[in-house]
Amino acid sequence: MASVQQGPTTARRRLSHALRAARDNANRTQEQAADALEWSISKMIRIENGRVKPTVTDVKALLQFYGVTEQGRVEEFVALARAARQTSWWNEYRSQIPKGYAEFIALEAEASALSFFSPIFIPGLLQTDDYAREAVNRSLPGTLSEEDQQIRVEVRRKRQEHLLRGERRPRIDVILDESVLRRVARDARVMRDQLLHLIALGSDEKMAIRVLPFSAGVHMVFSPIVLLEFPAGTDPDVVYLESAISETSVLDNADVTPYWGAYRSLAARAMTQADSLAFIAGVAAEYH
Repeated sequence: MASVQQGPTTARRRLSHALRAARDNANRTQEQAADALEWSISKMIRIENGRVKPTVTDVKALLQFYGVTEQGRVEEFVALARAARQTSWWNEYRSQIPKGYAEFIALEAEASALSFFSPIFIPGLLQTDDYAREAVNRSLPGTLSEEDQQIRVEVRRKRQEHLLRGERRPRIDVILDESVLRRVARDARVMRDQLLHLIALGSDEKMAIRVLPFSAGVHMVFSPIVLLEFPAGTDPDVVYLESAISETSVLDNADVTPYWGAYRSLAARAMTQADSLAFIAGVAAEYH
């Protein structure tokens, strides 16, 4: 295992993978481990799927059953278990936002790079408050209370605080379909302010914003995609998808190659960063 200097979400993922590998190396089944520790099989499955955070005591019991006794290795597992049980800013919102979205927020907070493609709207991380309020209100009309809408906007604002202005902010690459710039959120003022905000963000050395113009032709990527990368030698890439209505999903432990292929194909047809920012400025000037 690599260094355990990481956040709780990646620690939980790495711990679940490492425990599963230790069981495989010991030629034990989930059922055998559960019986030996007098656990339910569902607890074993949730631990190995990373859906629950095992205690240090649980981890030590598993390692003893698997015959893992070398002190250095045990300490690595214990450090991961402790790191996985830390709390972060988003924990207070877990019960108030969709499960898939909460999982995405937890992962993006520990990513080293984020790559967004948006065919319909400005990604939440780049939204102004006015645009965010309109996007939240329109996403599920009539189903969210005023309080719930405000919570969604507040979560966006906190994501921006940590990922755009934090000390360990990730590298961010964004591709926006031209339609995103021309789909009016509420009124011309909101759109103008939002596009000027994009231009300001584009001056950050760790931010790249590019436009896929209508002239680039037809593409078949209909839904937003976010690809997450993590520090070298720690965790595999992850893809986050949003559906047409409300369901969201994080594809963890999956082959993200097709999604990277689609993203790179779109990137190859997008404008350069400089041309994109100039193009965005031109569209902003159209909103009076």
